[in-house]
Amino acid sequence: MAQNPSDTGSVSEALDGMVCNLLGAYLDSLAEGEDPGVVLAIEDAQSNCFQAAFTDDGEEQCLDAAEAFVQGHAQGYSEEGVGPIERYAIAYTGAVDIDGCYEDAIMASFFECGMDVAYSAYVLFSHAGEGENFMWSDPEPAGEEPPLL
Repeated sequence: MAQNPSDTGSVSEALDGMVCNLLGAYLDSLAEGEDPGVVLAIEDAQSNCFQAAFTDDGEEQCLDAAEAFVQGHAQGYSEEGVGPIERYAIAYTGAVDIDGCYEDAIMASFFECGMDVAYSAYVLFSHAGEGENFMWSDPEPAGEEPPLL
């Protein structure tokens, strides 16, 4: 991934690392048979990070709540020592149409201040809850979306 800060379409090391950590933890939960719900991570310019999981409602309501959390805390989340949000990532389960068949996937959207758009990606998975038999793919790009900040 490009690391030139003047390239507003590139993903920084900090954002890439945050997304990878979020997806890694999500995959671990799925392997153990847990339903992590909709999870988010926010981080400020000093790398102070806060993560939350939304699980009390249906998936769409939890996704809406996660997005509202990001928008509502754009200036920071002082209760957790996080300043104005520099970057965020949201992940949840869904399905992706692959050659006419729907496959289970983790969907992720992510953004960092200075980028023109937010990006989304997906990670296919199978055999959730089967520990060592759990399988996943490398992340694949899923397009651009409007940023929440």
